[in-house]
Amino acid sequence: MRVVLIFLLFTSELLGQKCDCIKNIKVLQQTIEENQASFQHQVIEMSRHNEYLMFKNEIINKAGKISNQRDCIGLVALYLSFIKDEHCFIAYDSGYTPKSTKIIPPKQKGKHLQHPITGIWYFQDGSFSISVFPSTSTFGEWVAVIHEDQTGSWRKGQLKIEFYSDTNNALSCIYWQKNLVPRQHKVKYTDSTLLIGRRLQFYREKQNVYSDQIIKSDFYFESLSAQTNYLRIQSFDLTHKRTIDSLLTTHRTDLASKNNLIIDVRNNGGGGFETFQGLLPYVLDQNVFAYPYYSSVWVSKANLEYYDSTKYEYAESKLDSTNETMYIDFLKQHEGGFSPTEPLYDTIQLEVGLPLRIALVFNRYTASTAEGFVLQARSSGKVHTFGENSAGAVSYGDWRPIALPELNIWVAMTTKKMVFTTNEDLEGIGIKPGQDLSTINENDWVTKIMELLEK
Repeated sequence: MRVVLIFLLFTSELLGQKCDCIKNIKVLQQTIEENQASFQHQVIEMSRHNEYLMFKNEIINKAGKISNQRDCIGLVALYLSFIKDEHCFIAYDSGYTPKSTKIIPPKQKGKHLQHPITGIWYFQDGSFSISVFPSTSTFGEWVAVIHEDQTGSWRKGQLKIEFYSDTNNALSCIYWQKNLVPRQHKVKYTDSTLLIGRRLQFYREKQNVYSDQIIKSDFYFESLSAQTNYLRIQSFDLTHKRTIDSLLTTHRTDLASKNNLIIDVRNNGGGGFETFQGLLPYVLDQNVFAYPYYSSVWVSKANLEYYDSTKYEYAESKLDSTNETMYIDFLKQHEGGFSPTEPLYDTIQLEVGLPLRIALVFNRYTASTAEGFVLQARSSGKVHTFGENSAGAVSYGDWRPIALPELNIWVAMTTKKMVFTTNEDLEGIGIKPGQDLSTINENDWVTKIMELLEK
């Protein structure tokens, strides 16, 4: 009886990993095509429909060769890569533990050509290394498996990266993150370096690992010198609005006590526009200002129903509720298209006097609404920007979850596009700082900025 029970449990687990990948991919494709703002913008408005249809059919063909969850989830990541949308991502269902990636033996396949990326590579922080070799991977001709791992998170031979040539014959990959969520990235390489996206660097030789970057996850004010103050803002999440407002109120006199102020929004992943409004009187130099961009909702039937069902989620007063109801009535008038936009202006009461110079520092992890703050702040003559290109996650927003229960995942699908007054394309590229500090250790950025301000 015990043997039978073990067999049934084992069989059930194997069956649980199987899926109808074509069915799941087609459900996702239809939902994206009907409801995603970035799809409507980049495929329909930009007249890329024929290109998309070729890519879509290629994905369906690949899905026909897949019968398990893990590979199908990887294919979802590949499908989502057609659209540049940093707010579109995959997450596992709450409480679900994903299956480990498979072990792949380094067998050479005769039909595959060697590639310059084959061989051993060491990750930037020294925590693990990978071995790249040709393979009959679902998505391409080369795979990277774990060679050595110092963290205990991976087993030797486990699949880490799947490389393939994209439609432009450039190298791309599906990268399996530590949480086993796959993400598509562009790949650049030289004889000695392998760059996955903008953040993941591998080297042919082991590196001398620098000490961890010290960027405190906090909200605080600090006096750095007789001439310079420092303000750290880790997030613009709506739950932190009171914290930021209280910090500004407490240090109002201090903020106006010196010529220079450094505002640090590195690693700030965004939140809500209401959260950074208290900063604007300090950074702007005109009490009447224009917004750098304005949002437009793709008002599909399903998106409208979602907005209607969640309209009171952040309402804190009767006036808030009334405004939300009016907004839904406005969207109903534009069902089947993008909601109309027009330039937006606002007025504020400026904090006069000091600081005279504001240094705004950001990095590749500064994203979404935090990038919106950067765009707003840099319109001021008082503000100078430092760091490296931001994340480039600002062109689309207001995502809603799309469930794929057979895969135990959901996909974040954006419902808004942003219309920029400067017609910039920032998605996946980011905002370029006035002073690029990417060539020096990030731990030294604030000290360098202070030196430049106090010259």
